[in-house]
Amino acid sequence: MSASSSPTSIPESESALDKLQREADEDSDNDFDDLVLHHRDSGAKLQAWRKAEENQLSTPKSQMAWDDMHAMFPSIPRDDNDDAADHRMQQDAQLSALTPSKPRPNRWKTHQLRQTKRKRAQNQTHALSDLGFFGLLPGELRNAIYRLAFVPPADEQPVLITGSELICGRGACVHSRAAVAAPGMASTCRQIRVEILPLFAGENAFRFDAAMVRNRCVGAWVKGLDSYARIIGKVTLEVLVLRRNALGTESQVGEIGIECPAARTDGRFELVFSADVPRGKIEGSKLVELVERLNENGVGEGGRASKLAFLVGSDELAEMVFRCKK
Repeated sequence: MSASSSPTSIPESESALDKLQREADEDSDNDFDDLVLHHRDSGAKLQAWRKAEENQLSTPKSQMAWDDMHAMFPSIPRDDNDDAADHRMQQDAQLSALTPSKPRPNRWKTHQLRQTKRKRAQNQTHALSDLGFFGLLPGELRNAIYRLAFVPPADEQPVLITGSELICGRGACVHSRAAVAAPGMASTCRQIRVEILPLFAGENAFRFDAAMVRNRCVGAWVKGLDSYARIIGKVTLEVLVLRRNALGTESQVGEIGIECPAARTDGRFELVFSADVPRGKIEGSKLVELVERLNENGVGEGGRASKLAFLVGSDELAEMVFRCKK
């Protein structure tokens, strides 16, 4: 046996008190060595358990924890309740392992799903507006109220649309906006707009004053009604006509009537001139030829609004209005 492992020699002159002190020191050293070895073994097991948890091994971590608990902490007794809890944990771990996990979508798929939901929200039918007690009335009664408010009787037709030289004559035309072209009530909500405009555009005849015609606001007004302009039946344009006589210059207001395809059985545009418009101005204008070209090309159901807007906003009409003032 080597000197390091041999027991400490006891001197002959050692007293009983020194002997007791020496034995106590030896016991303390042995207990400390045992404690170090025990904690070193427990630390290795704890490190192995943590490594198994990180790597997600097939053995449930709850089972590994309970198996090593008694080795690391021998003072904690186990009973039947612990075994039952261990069994339930093992069953839960097996069920969770068998349950397929939902794959997490990547950023591209998440973006596509968000765009799809946004498009569906834009294309879905809007719910009816909250009109209060007015919305509880049947549609026939609401239409009757709309007609009383926005469709004048026959002796008050056509509806006069006026312009201003201070607004459209000196800046951009404001009649292309739906809030200006349509009645103000039509701008309150989508449902009222859908209910009012077919009656307003389809059951009225419209007359535009000379300021609207001269500033070329009629075409912008038709575009402001959008697709509802295709059901307009008749449009009358006021034209300022200057006549020279022996007493000087006299101004009169002539009329150019446009019968639209919605009011005719043949589905054509037709021009009607009043007697105040000189025949020479009509024959020298290219407006009649423009109408004939529109009729030859055909006027479909969807093209009525666009062709009416093109006609009343054309250069040929503006030229004729200018010639009438010469």
